[in-house]
Amino acid sequence: MKHKTSVLIVNSKAKSGKVFQVPTHIIVNWRKYAFFLVLLFIAFFFVSGFLIYQNTSRFYQERLDRANYVRSRIDLDKALKSFASIDSGVFRINALLQQKGFEKMKIDNMGGVSSSFDITRINAYADFYQKQIWDLENKLNTVPLGLPSGGEITSSFGYRSNPFTRGGAEFHSGVDYRGHVGDSIKATGSGIVIFAGFKAGYGRCIIIEHKNNMQTLYGHLRQIGVEKGEWVNSGQLIGLMGSSGRSTGPHLHYEIIENGEYNDPEKFVSTDDEKEDYG
Repeated sequence: MKHKTSVLIVNSKAKSGKVFQVPTHIIVNWRKYAFFLVLLFIAFFFVSGFLIYQNTSRFYQERLDRANYVRSRIDLDKALKSFASIDSGVFRINALLQQKGFEKMKIDNMGGVSSSFDITRINAYADFYQKQIWDLENKLNTVPLGLPSGGEITSSFGYRSNPFTRGGAEFHSGVDYRGHVGDSIKATGSGIVIFAGFKAGYGRCIIIEHKNNMQTLYGHLRQIGVEKGEWVNSGQLIGLMGSSGRSTGPHLHYEIIENGEYNDPEKFVSTDDEKEDYG
């Protein structure tokens, strides 16, 4: 039978206390047991710390290996050239818009095409150029660029002989596109339809208001497919070719008016410095 020692614990404010029986060998050897508990705690602390360190090191090593792998797969020189190409391309398009008579588009510069390119900012660079492209795309969609019809030009902008009398000269305020009755006519830029109806010599006619005080006119239509006040997008079908009004045959009469003045539509079709020769 193990020997036990009674321990009385008395509260100074209470009249009675509590008696506990503790094995005598614990009381006699309490220093050894306390030392053993301290060693056990220290061992537990170091083992836990080692396991945490090992797991953390493995996690960060995996992340580091992954980062190094990704970095090794990225050609920084190629990325620099790509961003530089985008920069120059955007500025060339902006110069072309200026050449066509449009207001210069404000274009920022990321300044990220130098040798100090930081791969950790790749998302910032991508977002920047994506916004630049979107802004440029919106700009191009609002200006009248390109062909309203697929036919060849039969009469250019400027003075010409009267097509009805074959004599004398008259000012031709647009260009005529040859085609067939029922051919598709498309808007060359996004804007609001400010006129859709019959207009004297133009016959059935559509006028679209664009930004930068520009308008496009589409005349001699057989059918009008839009209404006044309607918003149309660039490339949208707005009507069909015909020969209404003062016309010698099926064709589209197309005009570009800027700040109230007639503009040669051919310079908004060609990307060359000189107007194309249509013969």
